[in-house]
Amino acid sequence: MKEKNPDGLKTRPLVQRVGNWVMGIGFAMLLTGIWVAKPHVHPVLIAVVFILLALVLTEFFRWSAFDRPAELHRKFPISSKELRRRTREFFDSLNNRRSRPPF
Repeated sequence: MKEKNPDGLKTRPLVQRVGNWVMGIGFAMLLTGIWVAKPHVHPVLIAVVFILLALVLTEFFRWSAFDRPAELHRKFPISSKELRRRTREFFDSLNNRRSRPPF
């Protein structure tokens, strides 16, 4: 699970990974406990549901806490100052490409 972190680290910090698993397993236990209130459910089915819920909820918490804010940050409108800077950089890069020989 090698991911790029905003801090430049190759993997997510241990605290984030442990927190995701704790949240995922905790909510999976809660949902499985509510579903098990029916006495005629087979134990293997309960284990399968618990494992699937834990995996899905762990990934959901990772996405919602760490990946989604970065996506939202990119989508928000940028300031006019930042827009002018990006536009200037873009046109400067085009000018630099024209001044170089093609080969």
